[in-house]
Amino acid sequence: MKNNTIIKEIFLLRSIACLSIVFLHAIEIGMESIKYEIGSFTYLVFDSINVILYYGTPMFIFISELLIAYSYRKKNIPKHFLRKRFTFIFIPFLCMALFYSIPYASTFQDWAVKFFLNAFIGDFHGYFVLIIFQFYLLHLFFHHYLKRAKPSVIITVSFLLNAGYLAFFNMTEPYNILYSEYIWERFYWIPFLGWIFYFSLGYYCGLYYERFIAGLKKYKAAVIAAPIVSTAFLLYVYHSEFLTVHSSKRIDMMLHTAAIGFFILYVTSYLKQIPNVVIYISQYSFGIYLLHFFYLLLFDAIYGYYPGTLGVSYVFLLFFGSTTCSIISIYNLNHWKYGKYIVGKIGAGYKNKPNPSYTVAYEQKSLQS
Repeated sequence: MKNNTIIKEIFLLRSIACLSIVFLHAIEIGMESIKYEIGSFTYLVFDSINVILYYGTPMFIFISELLIAYSYRKKNIPKHFLRKRFTFIFIPFLCMALFYSIPYASTFQDWAVKFFLNAFIGDFHGYFVLIIFQFYLLHLFFHHYLKRAKPSVIITVSFLLNAGYLAFFNMTEPYNILYSEYIWERFYWIPFLGWIFYFSLGYYCGLYYERFIAGLKKYKAAVIAAPIVSTAFLLYVYHSEFLTVHSSKRIDMMLHTAAIGFFILYVTSYLKQIPNVVIYISQYSFGIYLLHFFYLLLFDAIYGYYPGTLGVSYVFLLFFGSTTCSIISIYNLNHWKYGKYIVGKIGAGYKNKPNPSYTVAYEQKSLQS
């Protein structure tokens, strides 16, 4: 296989991860507004769906590292590696950090504190960008060592480190130290130790991608069963109240994310054509990730002024409305020369071929041009 191609399976994986994040936020916001309109069973169902969908953010970390490891496995990382990502990922993140700090601007001091927290502590839903930049640096500094290391050792060690880190914050109370409540509630999300397993897993899946896909097909029974088992275990742990936190930083989310990701990659590897809507969502996924929360809050504010009796359909209205409006905004802003620095670039597309293999040209173009 030529190394100037990249993985078609990523289109579906990225689209599902993106839409999962939007849908879980739509559930969080929507259910709060309609909780008195629905029965306890309906609430329980959507609450369970919400917990299941938290794999979205760690999935993006897995995807990001898989693509980088695959793209540069046979050549040196270019000098512009960090510069391009800073320009088209970090600058839009800073713009959104500013944008989402505006509602806190009752005083200049309140706004300044909120903007600082957003931009440097990740105090809004865009915190994911701060995490992936840590992994960009880790990849640059350690990829030569990781290539020589034994994958099973690195993945096992990173899993244990990640699990131990999350278990500590999941299962202990804040210490009596300065800012402990904030650290336990939010800041522990940011250090890379809370995500290192997804990085190492993504790295070796990308580095040995052909063998990885062959392995998924060889052990297809386990791959198909894994999401069912992980979902059942996740819901058991949650509803038994052993671990009630609503977060992608749950310790049991580690295996659940891997199970969902492997299953999606396995299924997609057999597809001869990638649906156009999947390609489209994937192209706009970063901008959707940044903008969707604004539209969710906007629609919910309007609903608060003009309440109705939409029931659970309100959740789906929030989901489709915020996704659609985000895409429209991204499309229009990218037709302005500075728009891509605000909401990110529209990703490179994909052209279905009559008889495609399971790899096609994808992100290499946008990363290396």
